[in-house]
Amino acid sequence: MGKFIHETDITGYNILSNDDLDALHEATLQLMEDYGLQMHGKEALDILAGAGCEVDYENDRVKFPRNLVNDAIEKCPAEFTLCGRTPDKDTLIGGKKVAYKNFGTGVFIFDPYTGELRESTKEDLGNVARFIDAIPEIDVFSIAVTAGDVNQKVRSLHEAEVVFNNLTKNFAHDLEGVKNTQRFIDMAAAIQGGYDKLRERPIVAMGACPNSPLEINENETSIIILSARHGLPIDILSMGLCGATTPATLAGTLVCTNAEILGGIVLAQIVNPGNKILYGSSTTIMDMKTAQSPVGAPEHAMCSAAVGQLGHYYGIPTNVGGT
Repeated sequence: MGKFIHETDITGYNILSNDDLDALHEATLQLMEDYGLQMHGKEALDILAGAGCEVDYENDRVKFPRNLVNDAIEKCPAEFTLCGRTPDKDTLIGGKKVAYKNFGTGVFIFDPYTGELRESTKEDLGNVARFIDAIPEIDVFSIAVTAGDVNQKVRSLHEAEVVFNNLTKNFAHDLEGVKNTQRFIDMAAAIQGGYDKLRERPIVAMGACPNSPLEINENETSIIILSARHGLPIDILSMGLCGATTPATLAGTLVCTNAEILGGIVLAQIVNPGNKILYGSSTTIMDMKTAQSPVGAPEHAMCSAAVGQLGHYYGIPTNVGGT
């Protein structure tokens, strides 16, 4: 699978033409070059400035030279393995391969014994992880429900602990703060027998979410930097909301979210050239009547289909939510 190519043998729902792909990429480059992104965190700003970006430290605004963006795309592996505890639990992603991951981060659960709708617990998460681990149709696990019954400052570590004790598949996790992220990586390294072993066979995939429109906060830039230094796969996933946090048109939204994701990719590839990247999207529309984000909306599927095509165009594995 190459870079910036027009594939003609992809079956399925191709919402974008070859000209559309070229136009979206060019519009994204213009946006990143002329307007830029807000990228928070001095370490991230210093890294980007050192690579040739124009950085306004007072306003945390970064403008990206187009050659730097294209180079970062070129450095992303076209396929790689999301490793499980043992090779039989590995999942190869990229190209035309399709893998499945559960949707997640629910805060309520229907009690399986009483039918009551209640706040989810750490025990619930462990049970769900063990259940999904046994389902052959699901390849990768992400936090299905949150642990609402623990200290919320370290909730993500409680969640990691109970998942690690009930899962043999690859574990995709989003965390808050550098300290918690490092502790999570420490846990994974302990399981694998050291940081070098974890780099060789990363049993975890890290998550980083930009804030639409056109912003990546310090928590996310720090996670990208730390994860890249450890050589861990990073899912940079935008959750734009058409008509609210991104333009009302799908084309405008795709340009906006593309710029956000590519901004994170540039940072990761500067820190660790060749770092494994998932191009992620869980973008949908805002329901103008209720101000909610309908994950089941047709426009969500359209955005996800477009992201799949962009992934083929860039030669980067993609991850779309809610499909």
